[in-house]
Amino acid sequence: MINRETIVECIKAPMEQYHQKMKRTIGNWKPLLYVSEKILAGKEVVDNEFPSVLRPLVEMMRLIMQVTKESEWDWSNKAIQEVYKDIAESQIYKNFADATVGMVSSIIRTVKIGTLVEIGTGPGHVTSRLCEEMVKHNITIPIVISDKSPNISHTGENLRKSFPSLTINDFVWDFREDPPSELIEKLTTPVLLFERFCIPYGGYGAIEKIGPIADILIMVEDLNLTGKKEAYDIIYEKIGTQFFTYRETKEHLKRHFSFIYTCDRKTIEAINLPVTDFTLAIK
Repeated sequence: MINRETIVECIKAPMEQYHQKMKRTIGNWKPLLYVSEKILAGKEVVDNEFPSVLRPLVEMMRLIMQVTKESEWDWSNKAIQEVYKDIAESQIYKNFADATVGMVSSIIRTVKIGTLVEIGTGPGHVTSRLCEEMVKHNITIPIVISDKSPNISHTGENLRKSFPSLTINDFVWDFREDPPSELIEKLTTPVLLFERFCIPYGGYGAIEKIGPIADILIMVEDLNLTGKKEAYDIIYEKIGTQFFTYRETKEHLKRHFSFIYTCDRKTIEAINLPVTDFTLAIK
């Protein structure tokens, strides 16, 4: 049986580190709300209207508005890839990545986990960092990585070359659909599943696909706490994301998990976030 108190204790230190980093990095989230409203309205935004740390997010919203006005959004577009690369390398997203790796590594060092599962792996940057932590602490839990893109096979191959002591299996899985039977066969309970900023592309129904296979779930998503759709939510809907509220997400999670915990409450209050970004769910 999974001890909830132990899991919550495991994530305290990574969440405190995340809290301190976000306070130093951003301080206050409200300028992004103001700037996103201007971008959505087609108004000019000047650099002194927002902290420089938010620049990659602002540039992404500008690009979304520009591209979707003229054509369909295509992630393979080089201009889009360059801007997204800047976002992925920004301090804000490094904070998210650090916290994710910290939470997962802390849990697997403390609690007996059968299999690690990651959805929306992408190029595997965060996965690689987690593998480094596992090797460092001599942890050999099997890892299952997945993505809807066939490129996941290349990511898996690169990770296996870099970390030959680890068992890493890769699968093409569009989480709007049931997981492949071959993936299911690789799972040993308890399963710790984690993801970052991908579920809203599949809608709430994606939770119904991942919930049955996860014993512990770490969701790193912008889950709206107010029920009010902000300008940046409307902008991102133009590229296929769905507006997720914490309230509705919790209702879907409750169908599969008995314990749901908001991990970043302290940070939400400190920097005026209208969202929670770290949600823990346990069966």
